Amino acid sequence: MDRRICVGVTGFSGAGKSTLLTSLIYQLSHPQKAQLPGFAPALTGDLLGAELKPALDSGLPPFDYGGCLDALMSQPPRWPQSTRDVSALELHIHLRSHHRFRNAGTKTLILELRDYPGEWLMDLPLLRLDYREWCRHQSHIINDDSRARLAPQLISRLAALSPQAPAQEAQLAGLWGEYRQFLLRCRTQSKLSYLQPGRALLEKKDYGLLPLLDLRGMSAEALAAMPDNSNYQVLRRRYEDYVQEQVTPFVKSHFRHLDRQLILVDIIGTLFAGEQALDDMCLAFAHIADTFRYGKSGRLNRLWKPKVDRLLFAATKVDQVLAADHDALRQLLGQQLQQTFSGARHRGLPIFSEAIAAVRCSREDQRSGRRMLVGHDLQGRYLGFENAEIFSQLPADQAGWNHYTGAAPPQLRPPLGMASGHIPHIRVDALLNLLLGDKV
Repeated sequence: MDRRICVGVTGFSGAGKSTLLTSLIYQLSHPQKAQLPGFAPALTGDLLGAELKPALDSGLPPFDYGGCLDALMSQPPRWPQSTRDVSALELHIHLRSHHRFRNAGTKTLILELRDYPGEWLMDLPLLRLDYREWCRHQSHIINDDSRARLAPQLISRLAALSPQAPAQEAQLAGLWGEYRQFLLRCRTQSKLSYLQPGRALLEKKDYGLLPLLDLRGMSAEALAAMPDNSNYQVLRRRYEDYVQEQVTPFVKSHFRHLDRQLILVDIIGTLFAGEQALDDMCLAFAHIADTFRYGKSGRLNRLWKPKVDRLLFAATKVDQVLAADHDALRQLLGQQLQQTFSGARHRGLPIFSEAIAAVRCSREDQRSGRRMLVGHDLQGRYLGFENAEIFSQLPADQAGWNHYTGAAPPQLRPPLGMASGHIPHIRVDALLNLLLGDKV
């Protein structure tokens, strides 16, 4: 009998979701060209291929596999466009079936993949926070050094915005424009992950959602009694509209269908961005963990009755560092996840981690007795480089973090030669085994 499994795929900004989906689909669809020794059906010859079909039952637009594949195999090759909206596809994976008491035949596993921006994932905690709670939470994290130094004047103006003062539309519109640019700088300049509202990073739509940063001494009752035209009440209504019109429909239409969730992480870029970027990534992990916990039992249960039985995190772009550092990256990611999910409240949901490169863009070489990586930068220039050694433990002090400062590896272009039909990768087979190994 045909079987079906639905997997959600998302990731933090720049983690490479579109590229991974394209590589994964291609490897499964062309088993004769793929190199998947870590995926049992491919190793035994039982993987017969796969057919790409639209996910008609999902009601979602199709993932642009053709466009992404064309980008990777063009001359010169280029990276696919980043995910900016939700999409879906079905991959019908055909496998040789071995029956003990009758002739062998075939079986089909229907893999539904739902791709959505990681920025949307960061909005899910809003479902369990009212506006006052969200303001207090944002006040705590925005005043952190890694954020405060990016827009000190904006933060001062937000802190000075009186909750009880009459709202002035022009003032709030100006602050919203500045706040959206602040969120974009948090992502691009400081490599921060936990940013809300997440859709502001993808759209120029005027959500007008701002946190009031100074609610000290104001009870929930006092805030609720403020006039309808006050800053607090106007911004509270905008917050509630955003949750009701953007976040809730996404949960209702998407998460209740998932069997498994894959989250991609650019831990290399985060590590080289420094301690605060890594702390912020762990903060995002914590809120993801709480979202899944609340989905099991709690306030979100009215919206989301998930059957998610496996949560996977994958560190991407490991071709940016030497093979000798891959295990250290896996250990670093595993340590952060272990700390986040170790509490009793998160037990019962299996968590897995892996380190991969959906498309391998570098190869190792040796010059003057030193191991190095060679490839092409985004402008197509040939280059060789060494990465700073990755340690399996995080630095204990600033001196240790200085080891990574200014040493981030260059961004690489996809390799030439993929038009011949072979997409090189690192451990995509291991990731497939974690996603589907028990189903095939």
